[in-house]
Amino acid sequence: MPAAMTPPKKTNNLRTALILLSIAAVFFAGVITNRWLFGQ
Repeated sequence: MPAAMTPPKKTNNLRTALILLSIAAVFFAGVITNRWLFGQ
């Protein structure tokens, strides 16, 4: 996709960062929930 390198690249980077952050947050929450449920 050569058209992806146009000026709206900043919003694209922000969206990618938000997606990665949400994936990391869900993974982290899953690990914490797992420890909380099975750690007792």
